[in-house]
Amino acid sequence: MKEILEEYALIAQIISALAVIISLIFVGLQIRSNTKATQASTFHEIAALDIHILLSLGASKEASRIISTFRMNPDALTEEERNHGFHLFAAEIRHVENLFLQNENKMLSKKNWESRKSLVDGMVLTSGFGALLESPNKQFFDGTFIHYAESLRKEHLKKDDDFENKN
Repeated sequence: MKEILEEYALIAQIISALAVIISLIFVGLQIRSNTKATQASTFHEIAALDIHILLSLGASKEASRIISTFRMNPDALTEEERNHGFHLFAAEIRHVENLFLQNENKMLSKKNWESRKSLVDGMVLTSGFGALLESPNKQFFDGTFIHYAESLRKEHLKKDDDFENKN
């Protein structure tokens, strides 16, 4: 009788161990599912913010003209327009800085980052961003982002110089 009870105890331990393994697998699947849902929600919020920024910058012809000109050639604006353009542009840069930092902190999936990286890099390479780097307001942006931007701009200028030297 004792042997039968020991066998039942052994079977119960095996079943118990299997139950623990199955529940850990289930928890892992739930975590993966929740991570995907969180990433999808984050990406949706980013897209909504992109749309909001674009709509607000295009709210008037004058604001659209100023921000577009500031991005490409801030020196073509009057001092008052340049000041206005700088603040509009700084809002856009704050947005791309946020995207950069979310990627740095592994909050964006690789796919989501790849779909936004060209926006970040494109903004960083504009003349308007060059004006931001030369202003004292540069200090109000994250140092990691500024370092990334300065490195990218140097790399881009070097490629341009190399291309011109070949031709």
